Amino acid sequence: MSAMPSATPETPAVPETPTAQVDPVAEGMTATGVVALCDRHLGRAKALLGEVKELPAETELTWDNTLAKVDQISLELSVGAGFPDLMNVGHPDKAVRDAAGECRPKVDEFYTDMMLDARFAGVVRRYADKHPALEGTRKRLLEDLLRDFKRNGLFLPKAEQDELRKLNEELTKLSQDFGTNLSEAKGSIKVKPEQLKGLPESFIEQHEPGADGLVELTTDYPDYFPVITYADDRSIAKDLTFEFDNRAAKANVPILERVLVLREKKAKLLGYETWADYAIEPRMAKTAAKVQEFLKNAAKQVEKPGEREYAELLAEWHRLGGKGKVVPNHDRLYLVGRLANKKYGFDAKELSNYFEVESVAKGLFTILSKLYGLEFKEIPAEKGSVWHEDVRILEVTDHGKKLGRIYLDLYPRDGKYKHAAMFEIRGGKRMDDGSYVTPISALVCNFPKSEPGQPGLMTHDQVTTFFHEFGHALHHVLTQQELATYSGTNTVRDFVEAPSQMLEEWAWRRETLDLFAKHYETGEKIPDKLFNAMTKSRSFGFALHTERQISLATLDFEYHHRPTPIDTDKVFREVMKQTQSFGYLPETHFQATFGHLMGYDAGYYGYQWALAIARDVLTRFQKEGFMNTKVADDWRKLVLARGAGPDENQLVHDFLGRETNLDAYAAFLSGADGSGKERTTDLCRSRAQRARPRSDQRARLRRPGAAGRARRTRLRPRA
Repeated sequence: MSAMPSATPETPAVPETPTAQVDPVAEGMTATGVVALCDRHLGRAKALLGEVKELPAETELTWDNTLAKVDQISLELSVGAGFPDLMNVGHPDKAVRDAAGECRPKVDEFYTDMMLDARFAGVVRRYADKHPALEGTRKRLLEDLLRDFKRNGLFLPKAEQDELRKLNEELTKLSQDFGTNLSEAKGSIKVKPEQLKGLPESFIEQHEPGADGLVELTTDYPDYFPVITYADDRSIAKDLTFEFDNRAAKANVPILERVLVLREKKAKLLGYETWADYAIEPRMAKTAAKVQEFLKNAAKQVEKPGEREYAELLAEWHRLGGKGKVVPNHDRLYLVGRLANKKYGFDAKELSNYFEVESVAKGLFTILSKLYGLEFKEIPAEKGSVWHEDVRILEVTDHGKKLGRIYLDLYPRDGKYKHAAMFEIRGGKRMDDGSYVTPISALVCNFPKSEPGQPGLMTHDQVTTFFHEFGHALHHVLTQQELATYSGTNTVRDFVEAPSQMLEEWAWRRETLDLFAKHYETGEKIPDKLFNAMTKSRSFGFALHTERQISLATLDFEYHHRPTPIDTDKVFREVMKQTQSFGYLPETHFQATFGHLMGYDAGYYGYQWALAIARDVLTRFQKEGFMNTKVADDWRKLVLARGAGPDENQLVHDFLGRETNLDAYAAFLSGADGSGKERTTDLCRSRAQRARPRSDQRARLRRPGAAGRARRTRLRPRA
C-alpha cells in the first residue's frame, strides 16, 4: 500500500500506531479506553476513505490506491468496533457497557455516509471501468461494492437519502436497545426445596434455601434449562417459563414492532417489496420464494416422524395427568427425556456426570490438536488483562507459528449476554510486508461453573453448544484470507453456521468422547450401555426439535415478509399454531426474547440451510474417518482458511469435489442412512448464479441474539 498523504481539513490525521499491532482488549476495558479505541480507529477509517475519494481525476487508479485501502477500512472497523460490541454486552461494569454502546451508532453512521458518498463511488466505478485483472476475493470486493452502492441508496434523490440516514440511525439505536434490554433482564421465582425433586444432585447442592426457606430460581440458562428438562414438579417449569418468555417484554415488544415498520420502509425506499426480499437477495438462497420453498420442504421431511414422536409425548403427558390434545412447550424436553429413558434406558442426568466443564474444554482442545496439529496454550490472565476474573486467554499456534487468540468467557453473571456466541475482536488480514494480522475472538457462554466441592456439570446439549461456538472461533482463528473484508467468519449468513454445526458431530463420536468424557468422581469413561443409549436416543425428539427450528425460521420470515404494522403477539400465536405441535403460555411474549430478530433478521432459516451444507460436508468425514488428518487438513485449507473465499459454494465444491446437494440433510432429518437416496433438489445454484452477501446499514455486524452466533464487524455489511 502506498504511503498516506498529509492530512487535509477533510482528511483527519491517521494515527501513527500501526493497526496490526493494536491489542483491542488491552486498550478497551475502561469506559474512557473503549471510547478512545473506537474513535481512534473510526478516525483512521475516515482518513482512508478520504484518501480514496480525494484522488485527482488524472491519477492512475490501481488496486493499492483504491480497494486495498477500502479493505484496510475493514480492519480498522474490526479493531475499533469489535471489542466495544463485546464490552457492550459483556463487561461487568454498567458504565463500561454504556460507554461501549456509543461506538456502534458511530460506525453505522460512517458506513451509511460512505456508501452514499458519490465521490467515493465515482472513484470505485472509474476503477471498475478499467476492467482490472482481479481474481478471487479482490474481484469479489469490487463486485460487492458496485452492487452495494445501489443497495445502500446511492442513486436515490437527496431527500430520500436523508430519510434513509434517519431510518438507519433509528434502526441502529433500537437494535442496540433490544439486545441490552435482553442482556440485563433477569426474572426469578421462589420454590420450596422439595419442589426440586428430579433435578441433578449437583444442581440442588448449588441452590441452597435462603433465609425464608425458599430456593430462588432465575431465568438464566444454567437455572432455566435444567428446571424445564428435569423437574418432576411441572408447576415450577411452568412458572419459570412464564418469567423466561417475558424477559424484557414490556420494552422489547414495542421496539420489535417499530423495527419491523422501519425495515419495511427502508426496503421499499430501496425498491424492494419487503425486508425479506431485500435481506435474502445477496445470500445463497437469493430469493424469499426460495427460502419459503426450502422451509416447506424441510417441514415436509419431518412431518411424519414428528407426528409419531408427538403422539408418544402426548400419551406420556396424559399418563402424568395432562389433559387435552396440546402439550405445553415447557413440558417438551421433560417428556422427551422421560421417553428416551423408557425406550432406550438413557438418563441425561447420569450422562452429565461425565461432562465437567473444564474437562470438556480440554477435551475439545485435544480433538482439535489431533485433527489440525494445533496447540492451545492458556496464558495466565494478569490483573487488568481481562474484563472479568472468569475470563481465560488461549493462544493458538501451529508448530510454533502463532495463529491467533481466543478468550473464553464461559460462566453467567449479571448484566452479561445471556446466550452463547463467538464475538470477533480483531479480524485477519495479509499486510503489504507479507506479515499476517492474527485474529482475536471471544467465546461468550453461560455454562455451569465448577466451585470447590461442586463440579460444573454440563448437559450433553451444552457440550454440543460449546463445540458449535468453538467451531466459529476455529473458523475465525484459522483464517489466512488476504482481505479483512472476507476473513474468518465473514461469509454470507446462510453459510456461516455450516462449519460450526459440522463440529457438533465430534461431540457424538465414541472415539472423540473417550478423549475427555470421564466421570467427575471416578475418572471412568462413559460406559458402553450409557453411550449406546445416548446414540439410540439421539434421533428421538429430533423431528420435533427440527419442527421448532423451522417454526422459528418461519416466524422470523413472516415478521419480515408481511405488511406492517404487525401485531407481533398475534402473528406469533398464528405461526406457532400452524407450524408447531406444542402450546405456549398465554400472556407471554416469546418474540421479545428472540434476539436473532435483531441480527439474523429474515435469516434464521440459515441455520437449517447451513445444516444442509454441514451434513453434506460430513459425508466425506463419514467415509474417510472423523479423525482423519488428511480430510481435516483439506477442510482447513480449502474452506476454513479461505474465509468467504471467492464464493462460499466454490469452497465447499473444492472440498467435496462436487456441487452441494440436500441428500445427506434429507437423510439426517428422516433418520435414514442416506445412501442411495434420490436427490431431492440442488441446494445451490450454478457458479454463474452464486449469491453475494447482502448489505444494509451495519458494517459486517451481527447484533446480540440467541445461541450459536458468529458476531463480526466489517466494512461490508452482514449478509
